[in-house]
Amino acid sequence: MPIKPNLLERLAFFTLNAAPGTILDLAGLFSYQAVSTANELGLFETLAKRPYSAPALAEHLQLQERGLLTLLEALETLGYIEPQNGRYQNSKMTQKWLIEDDAFDAEALLFFWNAASRDLAPHTAEVIRSGARPFDFYDWVEAEPNRSQAYQRMLMMNANMGGADVIKQLELPDGPTRLLDVGGGHGTYTLLMCQKYRQLQGVILDDFAGLETGRDRVQENDLQERVRLQKGDMFASDWGENFDMILLFNVLHQFDLEAGKQLLKKAYDALKPGGQVAVLDQITGKISGSATKALIRLVALQYYLFADGRVFSRDELSQRAGAAGLGDIRFHNLQRLPGNALMLASRV
Repeated sequence: MPIKPNLLERLAFFTLNAAPGTILDLAGLFSYQAVSTANELGLFETLAKRPYSAPALAEHLQLQERGLLTLLEALETLGYIEPQNGRYQNSKMTQKWLIEDDAFDAEALLFFWNAASRDLAPHTAEVIRSGARPFDFYDWVEAEPNRSQAYQRMLMMNANMGGADVIKQLELPDGPTRLLDVGGGHGTYTLLMCQKYRQLQGVILDDFAGLETGRDRVQENDLQERVRLQKGDMFASDWGENFDMILLFNVLHQFDLEAGKQLLKKAYDALKPGGQVAVLDQITGKISGSATKALIRLVALQYYLFADGRVFSRDELSQRAGAAGLGDIRFHNLQRLPGNALMLASRV
């Protein structure tokens, strides 16, 4: 958790500018290091079973005791663990989000960002100087199986956390309907829509890495007869036609405005009259909360650094949707995914 300054410290850091706020940013790096290390060592999972004293925990995990105690004290200060009668246990926050909540995949999150920090972050200044990236981000993701799996699990994490909130906003007409999920390889949203609409037939268009995850999930849910997996490049592939709804979920941020317009035009062409395209992404404008606003802007920086991506505003998306021929454009904020929004537009 972020370090929480007390009243005097907030006054010094934020009001009087009497202390360097950069120290708190540096502390955030150290905090991440402590949490990531604890996760890698299996510390939180071990404490989820029962409390341990520091010596007993060092013996159980085969760790150097002084190093472990230093880590435990740091984690206690951050609110991840709590001392109780000479032993350590997970805090309620840790128990809920890192252990019990299946939707929030902390293990995948930490594994992926450890790799990204190691391989991509050292090139940050050069990317901003020249705009050139040392390698293709998606090739880098797929080059190592564990990294690719962690990336897919992160995408699924967002869908699992906010999927129900999103699906409530998506309405299909009565009777048999067809849905195309572009770039939705893990399949979560298509599966949720199939559960909501029993006569729905779905197509998931993605590259091989994404579809590997989706194939397993379709089989687990026994939906092979209703969901077809289509391997291909979203720009070069034929999307088909007469779809009632097309999902572009967490896709447009990967590309520039012109490419986004191209994808929205392909969606328009593949829809039946009256069909809808649904865009889910981080979208600026009408974001409440300074923490959420800061997080979205930091995410936008990562998109740019890794893949020349971007976070769009509502006006930018509306203009591109209109230029593609889409109308009846409306936006919905999502309670379970702060900073994200859902844009719906129709082929009118």
